[in-house]
Amino acid sequence: MGEKRKLKPIQKRRPKHMVGMQEFIQDISDETGFTTKDVRMVWHTGINILIGYLLEGRSLLLYRIGMIYPIIKPSRMVTSLKGNNGAPEKMEMPARWIVKFRPGEFVKKKLLEKSPTKEEINNLYIEEK
Repeated sequence: MGEKRKLKPIQKRRPKHMVGMQEFIQDISDETGFTTKDVRMVWHTGINILIGYLLEGRSLLLYRIGMIYPIIKPSRMVTSLKGNNGAPEKMEMPARWIVKFRPGEFVKKKLLEKSPTKEEINNLYIEEK
């Protein structure tokens, strides 16, 4: 192995291209023959039902994709930086609900079959000057 390189923060390692909702709906419409209006209505209805499940504390198993589920993140002590206005101070972050996702076996297997390119691997690291 060569020299050790420093990883970018995880938020900066995501793929550069993000599919927007309109493109997603159009692709579904093209594949199924349903109108984009119908696809959008069904998608929004499904998402609203999913949000209802999460608010009720229920999990949803998404066929071939994985599971989305709510969990409680316990309270903990954090440091408030006050937006660089004043001295940092310790405070308690209260317990709160958050959403988690666990990928399913099908999607994990499919991703393992796809090898990352050299460019994609290099995108993980901070460029050295």
